[in-house]
Amino acid sequence: MREMLLTECINLLKTHNFNISQPLGRACFDIIANRGDVRLLIKILKNIDSLSEEQSKELIKIANILSAVPIIIGIRTRNAMMEHGVVYDRYNIKAVTYETFEEYLKGSPPVVYAHRGGFFVKIDGEALKKVRERLNVSVGELAEASGVSRKTIYKYEQNKANPSLEVAIRIEEYLDAPLAEGIDLFEPVGIQKLDMTQDRHSDTKRDVDDYKKQALNILDELGFNLIPTLRAPFDAVAEKHKNPEEKHNILLTNIGERENEDMRRRAILVREMSKLLDGYSLLILEKKERHYKNLAVISMRELEKMDDALDLIEFIKDMLKPRGLKKSI
Repeated sequence: MREMLLTECINLLKTHNFNISQPLGRACFDIIANRGDVRLLIKILKNIDSLSEEQSKELIKIANILSAVPIIIGIRTRNAMMEHGVVYDRYNIKAVTYETFEEYLKGSPPVVYAHRGGFFVKIDGEALKKVRERLNVSVGELAEASGVSRKTIYKYEQNKANPSLEVAIRIEEYLDAPLAEGIDLFEPVGIQKLDMTQDRHSDTKRDVDDYKKQALNILDELGFNLIPTLRAPFDAVAEKHKNPEEKHNILLTNIGERENEDMRRRAILVREMSKLLDGYSLLILEKKERHYKNLAVISMRELEKMDDALDLIEFIKDMLKPRGLKKSI
């Protein structure tokens, strides 16, 4: 069922002119989708509650550094089937059904979100107050009609609270006016920089091999904003600003002790992902024993000689320039 849903989502995104990465396995996201300024990291799940807090954190951190939006497409929660037209939350990542996602891409955003206690609607408080006053409806009258207190109506008008779905329907019916605000599924997910730094160092020290730590430390010293990963096809994602007016230099990095078939396969997959992101990919090996065609590979010794992040980016560009015949694998 999950594989079928993944296929349907890929076809849907292609229909809406998104460029799609090759589907991944056992990662915190399944596909990257890119269209103009919109960049998505999509996770497909049968049960959205199966995504752990650690996976969610990593997905948000990767999305943040890639200027992307994480989103979950699912079928059910732990306790029930997901409702169409409702936005769920999994550790600050929006989760919706395929049908809800399809309607959003067609221009009809959902207006209902799930929260503790049921379903709620975000309403435009300013519009609510204007309509109520234009119709000469008092706060008390509206409170009685909608089944809430006067204080609660004031909170709605000041955008300090949102009504339940049932209350929102009663308010709209009584005032005969649409007040619900659509939910933007492509709204970026914020993240605190301090938390990113703390998570980055703790994960690196605890879960990464020594040679990978060495490579990550060098990249950090070169000036990259760096996030090591544990549940992605690459070992680290990094970015470097040339200056405020220019776009980021995104770098997806694989790190290995030595070249093998699995390492090469992953590096090729990551290279294609970097192209979709208009970025770069790099395979770092302790020892580079061969030349590679159309794949940027660097030894630890070569990496140590780099002056800064831009020097490494230029090194990658130069490595990928056609320059006669090379021995390749």
